[in-house]
Order: sequence, then C-alpha cells, then structure tokens
Amino acid sequence: MINREAILKKITGIDNKIFVSKIIDKALKAQNSHCITSTDFLDPYQSNIIKKSIAAGSQVNCVFYGGYSGAEREIVIFCPQGTSLSDFQSFEYPLKIIEVKTKSRVTLTHRDFLGSLMGLGIKREKIGDILLEDDICRIIVIDEIAEYLEYNLLKVGNANVEVTLRDVGDIQFKGPSFREIKATVASLRLDCVASSGFGISRSKIGEFIKAEKVSLNWEKTTSLTKQVSEGDTISIRGKGRVIVDKIGAMTKKGRISITLLKYL
Repeated sequence: MINREAILKKITGIDNKIFVSKIIDKALKAQNSHCITSTDFLDPYQSNIIKKSIAAGSQVNCVFYGGYSGAEREIVIFCPQGTSLSDFQSFEYPLKIIEVKTKSRVTLTHRDFLGSLMGLGIKREKIGDILLEDDICRIIVIDEIAEYLEYNLLKVGNANVEVTLRDVGDIQFKGPSFREIKATVASLRLDCVASSGFGISRSKIGEFIKAEKVSLNWEKTTSLTKQVSEGDTISIRGKGRVIVDKIGAMTKKGRISITLLKYL
C-alpha cells in the first residue's frame, strides 16, 4: 500500500508536501480503481521528488514521459501494481505536439512562445518542452488544450503564426547539444565546479549563489560549499546550465579532474 503519511513525513517544505500529496492522489486512484492515471507536466526538480518518494517502493508502476526521449519536462503515468501500459490496449499518451510556423521572417525565442501561450490563459503545468528548430517551433502540451491552441494561438510576439497538431511519436526530436569542458578543481564544492563550467570567477559564482540565482538539480541553493556528484545539473539564471558528466582521478598536484557538459 502507498503510505501517504510515511511519504509526506520525508518531504520538507509545505509547498512540496502539498504537491506530493496531490500526486499521491493520482497514484492511489490508479491502485484502487485499477486504471491508468497521469499528472500534468512536472519540472525536473518535481520529477526528482516523485522518483525519490512515491516511485521508490510503491505498489504502483510509474512511467515518466515528456513526448520524446530526454525530455526535460515530463508527466507521470501511474499503472496499478503488476501491470504495464501495454496491458491497456486503448491507452494513448495524453500529449499532443503543436507545431507552430511563423508567417514572417522574425526571430522568436522560447520566452516569446511561452509568453504567448500563458497569455491565452494556459497554465505552465499544461506545457511541456518548447523546441525551436529553424522557422518551426514544436511545443508538447497536455492533449486537453491542444485543440484550443490550434484555433486560438494566432500570434507569437508580433508575428502571425500557423498551428498544426501532431501526435507524439510522429516527429523525431534532436537531443540537446553540448560542449565538453575538461577541467581540474581544488574540490567538488558547488562554487568551484560552477566556476569551471561557466568560465566565471568563484567570487562571482558566490554572489550568484547568495542571490539565489544558482540551482543544483533544479533546486535553488544558497550554500557555496555544497558538494556535487556525477550526473548533477548546475543552472545559473540567465547563464544556462552544465552537467557534471565525469569525476576523475586526483592529479599529481592534488586537484580533481572533472568533465562537464555545457548546454549550447
């Protein structure tokens, strides 16, 4: 059985407890009604919370899916214990792709598209990844809002646009591009590793951390000395993000070899 009280006891912060409690409701419905349930989109920080709490050891199978392999924002699909999605023949992922083409030559950004969607009253949790490629933007959304966007998303910024609906799986998405950075650091402290990854002085990184502009695995932190591990993601607001790909051996000078991947 899913023990709500035991799970919530391990969650810190009232907002996180409320969030996890709502996800538990979805998991319990799948378990008790022997049906598939799904959430809205979660950001990576929220996904990590669910993976560490509900998904670990529960009697409900969890599938995290964002429309393509490697998606950043994902929904969680719950199946009853002992079943999988393939056991439900009528199941379809509750996602659609809206393909947006501009009618004029104008450069639009991720922020432009997100702003236009939210300007139509669409909540952020209904919107998945926004993928820009040349003159086409593909946006993964919860299927219940797809038709509304098809007829109501007429402009992005100052540009007129055309919207076409696609099923997930119809389009092969390119994964993110990275630049590999090899460096040595005095320690695995967050400020040390971030300094190497972003090419910014440790003192400046320290200012960003104290200003709550730095996140480790999508969780804001104010600790300069927090230790990082392989697989961790460091984000700085307005500066991008890096992944700690590999932590290597100690050099002869007592420094630690690391390999980072900087998102392009």
